[in-house]
Amino acid sequence: MSTLGYLAELPELALAFADEANRAAHHDRGVVGAQFVPCLAAQDAQDIADCLVVTEAAPLAAVSPARADRLLRALEEHGAAGLALAVHADAARDVLPAVRQTALRLRLPLLTTRADVTVWRRVDRDLARRWQRQATRHMERIAAYVDHLPDGFTRADVCARLVTGLSKSLAAYVLFLGQAAGEVHAEYPPDAPDAERRAAHDAVRGNGTTRRPQFRDGLHVVKLPVGQAANASFLVLVSAAPFELETLALALHTAKLLALAHDVLRVRRLGDSARGVRLGVFQMLMGGQTVLARRAMEGLSPGLLRAEYVRVYVIATPPEDRDHLMRTLEPAIEGEALLVRCPARGDHIVVVEPLCCRERTPGGVRHILTDTVSSLRTCALGGSRPYGMADVSDAYGEASNALVSAHHSLERVGIFDGSSCLAPLLGAAAHRWAEHVLAPLLDMPYAVREELISTMRLALDFPYTQTARILGAHRNTVAARATRVAEVLGTDGSPLDLKDVRVRAVVHLALSLIRTWNPLNDTAPDQPSLTSILRSAPARTWAQGLLHPLRAASPDLTCTVRAWVGRNLHIDDTAEAVGVSAATVRKRLRQAEALIQRDLSTGLAGAHALVLALAATTGEPWLPELR
Repeated sequence: MSTLGYLAELPELALAFADEANRAAHHDRGVVGAQFVPCLAAQDAQDIADCLVVTEAAPLAAVSPARADRLLRALEEHGAAGLALAVHADAARDVLPAVRQTALRLRLPLLTTRADVTVWRRVDRDLARRWQRQATRHMERIAAYVDHLPDGFTRADVCARLVTGLSKSLAAYVLFLGQAAGEVHAEYPPDAPDAERRAAHDAVRGNGTTRRPQFRDGLHVVKLPVGQAANASFLVLVSAAPFELETLALALHTAKLLALAHDVLRVRRLGDSARGVRLGVFQMLMGGQTVLARRAMEGLSPGLLRAEYVRVYVIATPPEDRDHLMRTLEPAIEGEALLVRCPARGDHIVVVEPLCCRERTPGGVRHILTDTVSSLRTCALGGSRPYGMADVSDAYGEASNALVSAHHSLERVGIFDGSSCLAPLLGAAAHRWAEHVLAPLLDMPYAVREELISTMRLALDFPYTQTARILGAHRNTVAARATRVAEVLGTDGSPLDLKDVRVRAVVHLALSLIRTWNPLNDTAPDQPSLTSILRSAPARTWAQGLLHPLRAASPDLTCTVRAWVGRNLHIDDTAEAVGVSAATVRKRLRQAEALIQRDLSTGLAGAHALVLALAATTGEPWLPELR
């Protein structure tokens, strides 16, 4: 942890203690962050524990001594690491004697600084990252030590096993008890006499420890602390026979092992909680809940999700290697990106890299990922283009498609360049058509509309089960939302048939268009049709470019893909229509997947592009206008 003395040595902060007594008393005071408050107020002292509060000296000099006393007392009560007053001339004149005296009385470190607010914001980020790295190193040291212990020590019941072993070795009643809540962590034997139980609990309730045996009510009692915290647990031994010095040494070693076991369990719980929070943050981002995701992430990595844009990467790795790869990547991209195990697929890892601007060139995170993948022959990496923080689901879909091409490249790395996307190529007429098609959905209340749209975009690209895992929802919830969208967008009282790939492709295009910015164009027709949009020059050029690799490869391949789309993606019906086996159809689809760099393995994400491209170039399949 950084200290006030360390910060005072940084020349860019121009930080100094208000007086020598302050420096001597608080030079080693720990600091985990710095918060700049232009005008100090009592209500600002909420989340400032162990943080250096920086404020302008002039406003504080203008308040009454009683008001200054209340403000400094609020800082002290909330655990602030100190107060730094931003001065611009003479520190002795800008810092009132009353403030100095109050700070000394409250033992609140008081300093002065001439650094700008932007400097302190950078210092806050650096301190947060430094504290996180130190905490991580501490946990890694504990984990490394545990790795050298016998396998039994890593078991969940290690505390009970240690207590049982000590009890049997000493032929005594052993109780492992928490002082704060009186929680019994472990005891043995479970059928110990009531007198021994009472003696053990009375010893815990008493003040101090009795490392040497005490004789109480005819019983010999030893009370040992487990851990160094103020609310440390205790290990109590009770026996009718006297304890020998050799046996007490064994009890002391057991207490140390119990303390270590508690640290290990706590580290594991913290690690599991952190992974759970990161997964929850990712699921909130996929659902478009950006504000909630940012708030949830602040506790783990302050400022990580404050960026406006993100780039998403998906790493494919054998399921049995995923945990090892996660442990390799976590320290490498700490504080730079959000790293989670994909909730939908056991062989995927997802990385969300915040970007300060859309035009930012790929940075350290991408280099780390590509270097890691290149060193592991069983892995592949797919990456998206930069997207807004609210469009993480779109970026995830792009990264998944890029992963398809990565599997077929020598470098096993694929970054989506957007060349195979139709929506950004279309003009204002297409946007007006999309708004018309989705009007009933867009007219719904904001919260309901965004929930339905974010769910529907994923449900069109992935099966409902995978969509539910990605969003952290139940499959029935996803199905219900999709049904609601089908009812809202239906015509003549009939809901849309979302099992029809043609309908799904049209809805997918409309949802993509409303997420794609397009300048206003007054020359666009009032009621453009889908047919006219797909016959436009940009759409036909895009479609021909997408289908060209298929047509150049083999007529059989093109015929199979057209039959697959025409049979609503049913493998067996396609095999019957083409006159080949179902296995041959699957093989040809895998070949087509590599050529067009689209995911066809599940028949969802890549099928939409094929449907639109075939309709634009051949007129088949026929696509419904929807409205």
